[in-house]
Amino acid sequence: MNKSFHQLEQAVDRIEQRFPGVPRQEVIITRLYFHILPRLTSYLNETLKEYGLNETLWMALLAMYACPNQALYPSDISDTLDSSRTNATRIADELVRNSWATRLPCEEDRRKVRLELTAEGLALVEKLLPPTRDCHRELWKGFDEEEKVLMEKLLRKLLVKLGG
Repeated sequence: MNKSFHQLEQAVDRIEQRFPGVPRQEVIITRLYFHILPRLTSYLNETLKEYGLNETLWMALLAMYACPNQALYPSDISDTLDSSRTNATRIADELVRNSWATRLPCEEDRRKVRLELTAEGLALVEKLLPPTRDCHRELWKGFDEEEKVLMEKLLRKLLVKLGG
């Protein structure tokens, strides 16, 4: 375990001594998520950075790639990435700026625009699918199938508990 997490555990223990009743395990599990998330993001971004991507842009590209005609609305990006509409607009701007997507007017509602993968965006996704798959396999290779199934089940349970 890294030094910063060890210090956190010691702090929780000292608080417990001064004010008994700390739900130690629950606090530790919660804090583990906060320690893991930036490291996980950095790990995933390492594979993508040479292409001018980060994990957020990559997931937006994948969301578009998965759709019929490789097109969706920015609000769909917001929903898929669980981010604000404002952030989805920023993501859309970045995708368009890099020529990975283009904005098209919506035929049903002139106030809306669709994002569609460009040929360049499509080629990028298909080029990066193998190395990103390898990245995920490498990340989880120390876990057996039962552990991964249990982790997914528990994380989904926590997500539901938090209203997701």
